[in-house]
Amino acid sequence: MVIGITGGVGCGKSTVINILQQEYGAKILIADDMGHLVMEKGHPAYDEICRRFGDDILIPDGAVNREALSEIVYRDGEKLAVLNSIIHPYVKEEIRKKLFIWKDEPLVVLETAILFETGCDALCDEVWAVFTGREVRIARLISSRGYTRKKAEDIMAKQLGEEQLRERCDRIIQNDGEQELLEVQIRELLGPSLSHSR
Repeated sequence: MVIGITGGVGCGKSTVINILQQEYGAKILIADDMGHLVMEKGHPAYDEICRRFGDDILIPDGAVNREALSEIVYRDGEKLAVLNSIIHPYVKEEIRKKLFIWKDEPLVVLETAILFETGCDALCDEVWAVFTGREVRIARLISSRGYTRKKAEDIMAKQLGEEQLRERCDRIIQNDGEQELLEVQIRELLGPSLSHSR
C-alpha cells in the first residue's frame, strides 16, 4: 500500500511519518530530499538550474545554495514555476524508481506538500492530508525554521488551501500537537490489515 501524506508547511507531516515508520515499519519517501538529490552536481537538473539561474546561486565548491535559490523563487512566482518545471519531473522519476524497488513492501509512505500539484497523487493508493490551525503552523515555522511571520505566511499562501485539500484527499488527520491522539487517528486509518506494530 502506498500512502501519500500531504498538507501545508508547518502542519506536522514529519510527526505523522515518524509514527508510520517507527510503529508500522513503513518505508519513507520524502520528496524534498529527492529534490535536494537532483540538484546535486552531476545530475541533469543541476545543469538546467545553473543555466536558468546563473552562478550567483552557487557556493564556492559549485553546489547549489538552496537557501539563496529559495529566497529568489519565493519572491517571484514565475521563477518558482521555472524551478519546479526543472525539478519535478526528475523527482517524480526518482519516486517511481523507489516504488518499483519497494513494490513488495506492505507500506510505503510518500510525503510532499505539493502532492497534487506534481501529479504524485496518481502514484498513491490513498492520500492523507494533515491539518493544523494557522497560528500553530506559523508559530512552528518561526521557532523550528527561523522564518519571519511574513515568510511563513507567504509560503502558506502559495500552497493549496485546506478546503481544496479536504475535497481531494481520501483521509484527514487533525494534528493539534497531542501525540496520543495522532497515534489513535493513524491506527484507525490504517485499519486491521496494517494496524499492527513491528
